Amino acid sequence: MAITSYPQYMEPAGKAGQLASFQDYVADSYPVEEAVRYGAAVQLNATGTAITPIKTGGAVIGIALAQHIHDYVEKKDDQKYEVASPATIVKRGRIFVVAGGDIVNGKVVKVDPTTQKFVTDGVGAITVSSAVFKGNATADQLVEIEINLP
Repeated sequence: MAITSYPQYMEPAGKAGQLASFQDYVADSYPVEEAVRYGAAVQLNATGTAITPIKTGGAVIGIALAQHIHDYVEKKDDQKYEVASPATIVKRGRIFVVAGGDIVNGKVVKVDPTTQKFVTDGVGAITVSSAVFKGNATADQLVEIEINLP
């Protein structure tokens, strides 16, 4: 029997970079050149051998998948991939990201390289090709996107 109600089987969105459904997703693994927060848009470095957070003029190759449980006791800054560690980057599927303003379902996804948040428009915002928002949100809320990169 097919799963038709994901919230029955999956935890609600708790952090950026969390998968939004059990449907198939495609991810690649890359070494990290600069620390990358979970749920951040990433690009390849100049040599194509590692990733960095998206920068002005960059091309988004995917979204960093969240991996670890947060250490709430010591309140560690552990919601990111550290330099030289391997990172899992989602290229196809549904994933939660942080909204950088008012988001409307169905709009094309863009990312602001200054704030590293996802928007529908803005000066200098970089379009994430083949990606759309799958819900409404306001600034600093989690919002689901569907991404389909090669």
